[in-house]
Amino acid sequence: MISYTVLVVDDEPHARRFLSTLLEKDKSMHLLAECSNGREAINFCKTQTPDIIFLDIQMPGMTGMDVAYQLRKTDSLIIFSTAYDQYAIQAFEVEALDYLIKPFTNKRFEEVLARAKKMIEMNQRNVFSQRVERLYKSYNQSSSPKITEIVILNKGLEDRIPVTDILYIESSSVYVIIHTKRKQYIYRIALETLSSQLPKNFIRIHRSFIINSNFIAKSKYLNNNTFSFQMINEKVLKSSRTYKKMIADFLSKKQ
Repeated sequence: MISYTVLVVDDEPHARRFLSTLLEKDKSMHLLAECSNGREAINFCKTQTPDIIFLDIQMPGMTGMDVAYQLRKTDSLIIFSTAYDQYAIQAFEVEALDYLIKPFTNKRFEEVLARAKKMIEMNQRNVFSQRVERLYKSYNQSSSPKITEIVILNKGLEDRIPVTDILYIESSSVYVIIHTKRKQYIYRIALETLSSQLPKNFIRIHRSFIINSNFIAKSKYLNNNTFSFQMINEKVLKSSRTYKKMIADFLSKKQ
């Protein structure tokens, strides 16, 4: 029986455990290690070359796409995983690369794994590596358009949140909490990443907060290089000094 070595890279412990459990069911899979971030994965691959790497995309610090780009000249075959990033999926399909949308089924995992084995057996890893380089550029370009809605996959169902409904967004570890007039949503993405995709009426006031300026009821300068913003739901958010100039410039343009 052919044996394949595997590396799992994901910042969520339960996601790593789930993948490890699935891999244990296939006797041809040998799990070398689990990494919780991109830097760990890069360092691991300096001394070992796994046949297959399961690589999460949305990780704090170095994204999975950054990791893939740095490993593109190795012989490792990468299977990406993503929590329903529509831009990423478009980029993957262009390059005909395999990916797993979280949460994925056992059947989908088996299909993707079978395809990876076939590519390795046919010695097509070099072709895959070339596609990763194109994917990196394609993904970065496709991620740049300003979004009009956020799509969250929850237990097989989709929550579609129009950007125009968002009051403010709050960072919470590797997630963000999206606040609308009626409801809160938890979305797994870095606030920094989401910030670059939002329209110009959204402003970063703190490392933990982005607000929709269309829903500011009152704003006030606090005389210590900070501002307070009262949103239409009466929630008061205070800025940090780091964002003073950005906020002042933004408010001067609004007047």
